[in-house]
Amino acid sequence: MLPHIHLLGFTVPMYSLMVFVGAVAFVICFKVLVEKYERVDRITSNRLVFTSILGFVVLAVSAFIFNSIFHSIEEGKIVVGGITWLGGVIGLIPAMYYLIHVFVPKDRGNAINRFSTLLPGLVLAHAFGRLGCFFGGCCYGGLTDSFLGVSFPAGSAAGNQYPDTTSTATKVIEVENEAGELVEKILYPSLPVLPTQLIEALFEILLFVTMVLLYKKYRKYNVEIYCFVYGTFRFVLEFFRGDDRGATGVGMSPSQFMCIILFAIGTLLILFRNKKVFKKLYHKCEVWRKTAASEPSYGNKPIFANSHVRTTDTIRELHKLMEEGIITEEEFKEKKAELLKKL
Repeated sequence: MLPHIHLLGFTVPMYSLMVFVGAVAFVICFKVLVEKYERVDRITSNRLVFTSILGFVVLAVSAFIFNSIFHSIEEGKIVVGGITWLGGVIGLIPAMYYLIHVFVPKDRGNAINRFSTLLPGLVLAHAFGRLGCFFGGCCYGGLTDSFLGVSFPAGSAAGNQYPDTTSTATKVIEVENEAGELVEKILYPSLPVLPTQLIEALFEILLFVTMVLLYKKYRKYNVEIYCFVYGTFRFVLEFFRGDDRGATGVGMSPSQFMCIILFAIGTLLILFRNKKVFKKLYHKCEVWRKTAASEPSYGNKPIFANSHVRTTDTIRELHKLMEEGIITEEEFKEKKAELLKKL
C-alpha cells in the first residue's frame, strides 16, 4: 500500500496517478489499434476520441450511482458516494453504442463493432486502475494463510477491518468520543489478506494481451468476450473479496449481481448479431451502414468515385425495407431526400 508519493514538491495520490496512467494507456491503444490498424480517417478518429471522453463521463456517473444504490440497500438509508467498476461498465456499453451512432456518422449502424475495437484499451486502463486500488488500500481480499497474503499498514481499511493486534507497527490518532472529548485510538496493521487487486490487474493484462493477439480475427466480438470472460472471472473473484461492497438483498454480492447483468448483455449481443432479437433495429443498422458507406470519406482516404451507384443501391434497399414494413413511408422519403442531396 502506497497512498501517496511526493513528486516535484507535490503530494500525488497513487490511485489518481494510476487512473491517469490508465487513461494514457487507453490513448496509446487507440492510436495503435484504431488509427493505425483500422486506418480510420482523422475526422472519424477525432469524433471517436470525443465519444470516448463522453463515455468515460458516463462510466464514472454510472459507477457512482450503482455504488450508492448498493450501499443504500446495505445501510437501509440513502448513502451517496464511491464507485464500482462493474456499475460503470453496465452504463458504459449502451451509452457508447448510442454515442457512436450519434457522433460518428461513418460508424452509424456499426457501433457494436466500433466499440469492440476500443475495448482492449479500456481493459488495459482498468488494469492500471486496479493497481491504483492496491496502492490506495481498497478492494482487498479476505483473510488468508497462503504465501499470497499481504498485510496493509495501520490506518488502512483492511487494518481497521482485520486488525493484527499482536503487531507493534501501530499508529496512534486522536478521535472524539461520545462526550466530545479527544481520546487516543490505536490503529493496527491488517492480518494477511488476499491482494485481489493485483490478481485482477494481472487477469486484465492477460485479457488485454489475448485480445491484441487475436485482434485481427475476433476484434468485432470483444464486447461479448469481455462480458463472459471478465464476468465469469469477477463473479468467482467475489468469493475471495473481504472489503465492504454494499448489499443486494438477493444472496449475492453487488458485483456478482452485476456480472449476471453483464452475462445478459453479452447474450443479447450474440442474439442480436444472429437476428434473433431486435430484428427491426438490425435491419435499420444495415441501412445506416449502407448510407454511411455511400458518403464521401474524410482526410487521408479518397472520395468514392462511384458514390452515385452506392446511393442508388441504398435507396433501393430503403424502398425494400419500407415495403416490408420495417420503416415507414415518411422515414423512407426523408432518408431518400437526404441521399439525393448528396449526389
